[in-house]
Amino acid sequence: MGYKEVIKKIVYMAFNKAKKESLLVLKTPLSKHISYKIEKEYKTCISEKTFIRYYDKYIGGIDNATGEPNRYILDLLCKYIGYEDFVDFYNKEENEKIKKQVI
Repeated sequence: MGYKEVIKKIVYMAFNKAKKESLLVLKTPLSKHISYKIEKEYKTCISEKTFIRYYDKYIGGIDNATGEPNRYILDLLCKYIGYEDFVDFYNKEENEKIKKQVI
């Protein structure tokens, strides 16, 4: 799985979790929810605008959208969706992929 695909999956999973937690569906309220949860749980403030840009780029498919998450933000998003960090997410996803190929 390429780097862009990994980021896309993390962003997708984060927004999907936010939908389940908040019962919201639009990107701006979902972005606010993610921002709030990360600030509350991990004591780090990341603007909702940041998550809107990630949504536009990785879910909305807007190629010229700005926003590339750095490693720290990826670690926080991975924690939010239930992993230890980005490396844990990547390793577990790759292991799942290998298991599916064997079956």
